[in-house]
Amino acid sequence: MRRFRPGWRMSLFTALLLPVVLTLGIWQLNRAEEKRRFEETFMERVGALARAPGPEVVPFERIRLSGKYETERSFLLDNQTHDGAVGFGVITSFLADDGRRWLLNRGFLAGDRGRRTLPEVTTPEGAVTVTGLVWPELGLLPVFGEDAWSADWPKVVQRLEVARMVEQLPGAVAVEVRLEAGQPGVFAPAPVALNMPASKHTGYAVQWFGLAAALSIGYVIFGFRRR
Repeated sequence: MRRFRPGWRMSLFTALLLPVVLTLGIWQLNRAEEKRRFEETFMERVGALARAPGPEVVPFERIRLSGKYETERSFLLDNQTHDGAVGFGVITSFLADDGRRWLLNRGFLAGDRGRRTLPEVTTPEGAVTVTGLVWPELGLLPVFGEDAWSADWPKVVQRLEVARMVEQLPGAVAVEVRLEAGQPGVFAPAPVALNMPASKHTGYAVQWFGLAAALSIGYVIFGFRRR
């Protein structure tokens, strides 16, 4: 009768890797559930009539703002592409009539392909009314290296960090508002679709759990066949 002798190296390898793989699978399941809730909320609210925001705003709420752009206060989100063009995402401070500031995502603005100069950001002057969708922060992209912001405006940034942006704008509401097409000051509108549906996260979870099963089965087979 064969004895189970996987050896300490294989045992250590499995003991270290298996919890990691299982943790990643559980994390993907949790992300799938979170995205599923987002998808349900998105479908409920995206077709609603736009209204003036109350004291608190919720994800995917369509809101209507009256006020004026603060033309000198824009963030330029670097490394963006649209229809083959390279450029920036433009997020500009908007001072509403009630005194609150909002981060308006005005969409994509093409820039210099050689990245030698920043694009000229034209902004409407005076009072305007705009409509947009409150967009939730669905996770920050990793940044390799220091993401230093300049002291002057516009500020070139590597990712859209709402919390960090509102620190630069006293009285700003800590949400991103993605302007709809045709609104004053909008460029190529930012997408209003969930880029990774819940089903994809579920699929990734299945892959991770499948890898965990393969690792466990391989460990057992290795242990009985090893001499």
